Amino acid sequence: MTGGRTVQGAEPRLRPWDWGALALLVFGPFLFVVGWLIGVWLLWASNRWTWPWKVVGTLAWPLGWAAALGAEFFQPPLWISMLIMGVIELAVYIALFVEARVPKEARG
Repeated sequence: MTGGRTVQGAEPRLRPWDWGALALLVFGPFLFVVGWLIGVWLLWASNRWTWPWKVVGTLAWPLGWAAALGAEFFQPPLWISMLIMGVIELAVYIALFVEARVPKEARG
């Protein structure tokens, strides 16, 4: 118990490159997919997520697009397909943010 004071030297849950990984996973596909690939590399290089979360983060964008394409078989308006894709991807990225953890070696 720290009595409301911060612990000196405590490592933050997300470092700048972890934020970069999340940002590139979200916005990387708009950068000719190269940004997304860099985001995936940063995700897998980080020790903030367990391997199942890394797999989920890697597949969020492809699965979001697959869901949008699958919805096209039912021929909804385009905005509904895009909404489905966006909700799936956003939920995964929020989950990645929530599930980020400080590595065991930094916890002491």
